[in-house]
Amino acid sequence: MTVIIPKEVYSTIVAASVRFANKRMNRDDWLEVYGIFIGKNEGNDVLVSAAYPITHQERRPEDVIDRVYWSSEDYVSFGIIDDAAFSKGEFTVGWWHSHPGHKVMMTQLDVRTTLAYQTNNPKAISLVFNPERLIRQVEVAEKKGDPEIQLKEDPGFKIFRLDDITRGIEASYHNVDYLIQGYEDMNQLVTLTQKFVIDITNMFPHKEVFATYEKFIIDKINNLNSLIQGTQEYLDTLSRKGEGHRINEVLANQTRDIRKNVAETFIKIGTIKQFMNYLEFKERDIIIPKLEEILAKWDETVANLNNRLTDIAKKY
Repeated sequence: MTVIIPKEVYSTIVAASVRFANKRMNRDDWLEVYGIFIGKNEGNDVLVSAAYPITHQERRPEDVIDRVYWSSEDYVSFGIIDDAAFSKGEFTVGWWHSHPGHKVMMTQLDVRTTLAYQTNNPKAISLVFNPERLIRQVEVAEKKGDPEIQLKEDPGFKIFRLDDITRGIEASYHNVDYLIQGYEDMNQLVTLTQKFVIDITNMFPHKEVFATYEKFIIDKINNLNSLIQGTQEYLDTLSRKGEGHRINEVLANQTRDIRKNVAETFIKIGTIKQFMNYLEFKERDIIIPKLEEILAKWDETVANLNNRLTDIAKKY
């Protein structure tokens, strides 16, 4: 069996996992994430078409071990995703979750969860991802005192299946082969994804997502307006001082800097839009429409930029 994983599916796993376990967070606050795979079986292979983040770990004082809880919203999400997949001739082909900072393996709870999937679909898969494994290219020790194992060109995960589901939670498991599409080779995959992790760490907060992006866009709008106003005030000053010969040069330089600022902002906005694909399913209907509203304000501001710069140029 080989599991075929498109680049966007892999990116979803990485982004959703790193969002809740990265260097901007205290390590003690790192959380596991949980998601499902949609796809189909083809012969003995599993073709994954999409990965959906569903929920993340919620720590409760009564828990002896870490676990992930499903809310009613999560069950609704699962139903919507499953129905949409069925309409395209696809179905849930397995699940994935993260072990941030821990060995990539199956815990007893993971075996129990995988058992449910394989009972319904004998070819169902279970993927376990550790961001640290990808970033540092090491398999962390299972217990304190054991050495870490150096890796090379590793994507940060393993895929597992249970050997004999009739044994229930006592079933053993084995690794499954996989192929990640969309990269020239594994070296390119690791290099590009490690850079991607930096973007996720810096620009994809684990909470207050909309508030963070709203502040970013509003700040950029205010900054753009300030740059334009500052340019006009600068030119007014030159004119008053009788330095009109400098106006064309200053206006050209200021215009270049303003357009550079706008271009850099559009790049970051493109990244933000990409991150919307990696939200938990229940977040999307809440965050995306509000984000589109605030982005429309940015677009409106930029759409009027040429007219404002032209008006300044005509004035002088």
